[in-house]
Amino acid sequence: MVDSVKNYGIAGASTTIELGKQGAVIDASSSSIISLKDKDGALEQIHIANGTVDSHAVTKAQLDLASSQKIQIKTTTVTFDGGTTQVGIASANTHIQKVVVEKGAGNWTSANSTTEITVGDAVDNSRLFAGFEPANGQFIFEADHTYSAQTTINAFITQGGASAGTATVKVFYAGTIT
Repeated sequence: MVDSVKNYGIAGASTTIELGKQGAVIDASSSSIISLKDKDGALEQIHIANGTVDSHAVTKAQLDLASSQKIQIKTTTVTFDGGTTQVGIASANTHIQKVVVEKGAGNWTSANSTTEITVGDAVDNSRLFAGFEPANGQFIFEADHTYSAQTTINAFITQGGASAGTATVKVFYAGTIT
């Protein structure tokens, strides 16, 4: 018996459509997700070309390139006794524009001259920011540094006499920080 019949007058189709005998399957059994699966039901990748007009899908490479050129902000909260707190991992060619450190309202109790927050990396822990003053509010440091290789960015907190306190560290950058 023939297991395939061409019938172009079909009013609808199943929620799963097999492409060729033992081929890939388009699965729309969920009302909000369309999946591409192999003959055994495992998810498959789909390959697309670079988008050329606004209504086209784009490749991940196009998306990464577009977002890497925009100024972005990575925000982290640190505490008075936080020691080393990871801000993120900067990819190669990520340019750090500036770093802003802003203390929380009315805190940093008992902070003294050794209480400090710096932002940098393993080679230079104050490469991107230094000069936190707990008595004031917001501090901006124009870093203007480009990482040539993947680098972990950290906030380094020296507690000094502080017995309480939080601060927000904001890194303004172009590139990728994960």
